[in-house]
Amino acid sequence: MTKSQEIAEGIQRKISSGEFAERLPTEQELAKQCKVSPVTAAKALNILRDKGIVNRVSGRGTFVVRPEKKTLRIMFGAYFAAKLFPLLAPHFPDVEIEAVRSMEEADAVVLPTTIPFFPGEYFLPWPQERIARLRQQDRLFPQIFEFHNVRGAVWGLPYLFSPNILFYNKKIMRRTDPDFDPCKLAFDHLLELQKRLPEGIEILSGGSGQLLLSLIYNLSGDGIADPGVFRAAVEVFSQLKVGDGLASFLEGRALFAAGYRSQTCGFSGDLDVCPMPLFRGRRVCHASSEVLMVRNTTRHADLLFDMAEALFRSDLQKVIGTLKRGIPADAAAAAATVDSYAVRDDIFLNEIKHIDYAHRHMADSVSLCFSTALKRLVCNNITPAELLAEVEESYLFEKKRGKALSAFMVDSAAVDF
Repeated sequence: MTKSQEIAEGIQRKISSGEFAERLPTEQELAKQCKVSPVTAAKALNILRDKGIVNRVSGRGTFVVRPEKKTLRIMFGAYFAAKLFPLLAPHFPDVEIEAVRSMEEADAVVLPTTIPFFPGEYFLPWPQERIARLRQQDRLFPQIFEFHNVRGAVWGLPYLFSPNILFYNKKIMRRTDPDFDPCKLAFDHLLELQKRLPEGIEILSGGSGQLLLSLIYNLSGDGIADPGVFRAAVEVFSQLKVGDGLASFLEGRALFAAGYRSQTCGFSGDLDVCPMPLFRGRRVCHASSEVLMVRNTTRHADLLFDMAEALFRSDLQKVIGTLKRGIPADAAAAAATVDSYAVRDDIFLNEIKHIDYAHRHMADSVSLCFSTALKRLVCNNITPAELLAEVEESYLFEKKRGKALSAFMVDSAAVDF
């Protein structure tokens, strides 16, 4: 890439972000700012002119060409429409958003998930130069580049995420184990606590699928998950007598529940958080995330990637973290939004290093089959027994892949974590 092309791309990004709204710097001003010759600056402006991005008027200057508004069709939950797009709108004044419910007609999809699938069938990978640009800023958690990294291609970057952890009732815990140390919790300890619980109190209610998923990752190690791993994890998990629904926990009828950061809003003083339990010396956790993924059928790929990249701006990241109570991808913004007055909110930041990635445990031939079943498990739509049945069947009959993927996308886009 020549210097003039590099300057042209930089100007184009500033136009997209709204920094340059009408008139651009003169050739002389641009040459001085970029420390190049006026000839190089003029070539950069001419590149933009040839693309139809600017209009050069002799004796007057270079002006941004305001195109007609583009309509982008996005499949998303209500939160993105109500909260996030208004943050983006000032940076993209020529864009209108149309909400659609079918992925087939969408230009982009907002997905709250970190479970992998076969993204190439529906989405475009992030261009490597965009990934490199964000990495070079050295302010984003490095984990976000792995969440949707499948076979070397990054199919989505989470602009916020939340490690799954356990909530616990401090009042019940004081009666059950006065010396409880949340950071040392192990699965064997859960079984011991279950024996000591007062009558009418469950050990776990709400988000049980997230705990089972942690066990699956632990048993998989760094290898590939297969039906045997799932069976072993379910066998271990079945030793717990779990309830149904977070409401039971919030009403004080369960010691633990699993969940993510936004659910701690409104917690009483009796509720706190702790990491996922250790199992065989390992602690791993799943994470919920939210990403804007670009459909491979869109005619507006560059514009949509501009929008996705804009969500990582420092100013937007600070607002996103405050609004959503997820963990912003920007490490500084995440640290600024930690609030440990009500709960041990810093646990979420500490658990970032324990996040595991499902794609590391799955062979290509069964990734989709496993991931769709796991997604339904985490959303409490199926029981562990039904999970095993789906995994066994899917492992043998991969022909269900297309139907499962379509249903998975619709369900995922409808969930705001």
